[in-house]
Amino acid sequence: MGTLTADCPRLDIHCPHKLATSCRLTSTPNCCACADERVHSRTYRVYIDGVGFVNRGTRWQGYCWFCKEFWSNRLAATDPPLEISQTRIPEIPDQTEFLARWFEFHQGYRIAKLPDGTEQRIAVLGEPFSEVSPGFLPRTLDQLRTGVENDASRPENRFSRRRLTSEEERPEQPQQSLEDALDDLLQEAEETPNTGPAVPAEPEPLVTPQIQQDPSEPPRPMTRREAQLQRARERFARVFGSREDLEREDYESPLTQMYTRAYDRHRQAEQRRAEGTEVAPQLEGLSPQDRREIEEQLLWGVMRESQSMSESLEPPTEVWSYEPRRRNEDGEGGEDAAITEIRWLRTSGQVSVSPERMAFFENGGTEGREAARRLVLEYRQSQVQEEARIRALFANPSGESSSRAPATPSFWSQVRPQFPIHPDTQTMAEMHNIRMDFEQELARMRAARPPAPPLASLDNQPDRPAPKTEEEMTKVLACQVCYQQVADIAVLPCGHMVMCQWCADVVVPIRHGHLPLRPTKCPMCRKQVKQRFKIHTG
Repeated sequence: MGTLTADCPRLDIHCPHKLATSCRLTSTPNCCACADERVHSRTYRVYIDGVGFVNRGTRWQGYCWFCKEFWSNRLAATDPPLEISQTRIPEIPDQTEFLARWFEFHQGYRIAKLPDGTEQRIAVLGEPFSEVSPGFLPRTLDQLRTGVENDASRPENRFSRRRLTSEEERPEQPQQSLEDALDDLLQEAEETPNTGPAVPAEPEPLVTPQIQQDPSEPPRPMTRREAQLQRARERFARVFGSREDLEREDYESPLTQMYTRAYDRHRQAEQRRAEGTEVAPQLEGLSPQDRREIEEQLLWGVMRESQSMSESLEPPTEVWSYEPRRRNEDGEGGEDAAITEIRWLRTSGQVSVSPERMAFFENGGTEGREAARRLVLEYRQSQVQEEARIRALFANPSGESSSRAPATPSFWSQVRPQFPIHPDTQTMAEMHNIRMDFEQELARMRAARPPAPPLASLDNQPDRPAPKTEEEMTKVLACQVCYQQVADIAVLPCGHMVMCQWCADVVVPIRHGHLPLRPTKCPMCRKQVKQRFKIHTG
């Protein structure tokens, strides 16, 4: 990327960095850094995919592309190097010397004072600004010929900065690390002098996380510093072990052990899933150690929980929706129309259905009704095909090929003996007789069709259950929230009517007539409420 402000004039209202950065803020004379009114901080938040917001960003990460490139290049070319937490853009690092040199290239000359006090303009030539990244100075013609790279390591781009106050007060010796501090604390605990009388040698007590005091020393109140050191020693010994434990070759950190166990459980679970083993092993006949290992793995419990959770979720096919019942093409309504038609066809001998298959149609539920509908559809299609064949045969009595004539050779071999047609000797009377025969055959086929089952009505419902008693039809419509009013508000899609109007205004407030004002769940089944309606009882 290059600098785009080579031909822009320098105005008095511009901030010092406006032209040097090629800032894209066109509505203000300030650059992004000068227009930034945030309080300076050592860290800035930045979003990282998969991690979230972390304090690893820079102040100029949200600036325009050119300003961000300018400050990144200037910080990289700062001598001596400066930490990001020490910067205070745009004051630190100071860019006065760099900007003065940059404007010499921008105006094409610099002013030199002679010994006699006069001023002289000296031409300053370099590569075009469109080839120079923001934050760097243009290369001279000699540097272009020699192929010098224009980066942060180029001497012309590096300017010495003044030392900060914090750097001047910084101690010469490096700060002690946490590991060294813990080692010093453990060393002090081991080198504590024992001023008591000599006693017979006793076996060394086991090293425990708790720091023991020498009983020979008189108790004295500990200072705040000593109490903090003692608590630090106890915490360190309790979590990571004693100094002897840390110096062993086979020492393993508790964090490493935790992650190792978690990885082993994950690896074993993936291996069992790959093998298809989804049943917990039998614990009978195993030793206590083997049984304990299986119980401690927690694999089968996790797998059962995940399986039960997936089964508890509502499948997409069972999501509530309203689908109106429609009449089929031939006008039959109800689910038993196909079974009634098959029973009539079987009685009249039109179709051959075994008793076992008929029982499956009647008692097979949804699958049986679907199979009955398919059989009725196949029968009707065969009847239509037969009628079309007869019409095609009548349209082509000579047997010539036509688009409406049947193309099956077996059909012609069966029909031609019944209706012999001779093109050379046929007469109009014969054609009329053939027409009458076909009309009679079509009338017979239409008469053989089963009658349409009657439409469903209040008096014709085979599946209607027996009348219920008065006790069974009596329901308590008390509001399940206040138990003081009649429940007349129903919520969808679950359809529960368990609230009165006054309780529903508090639990499920609505807008636009019936839409919930905020996400709300049904107080009965805890499903999401999509609509709310009032039910008027008779």
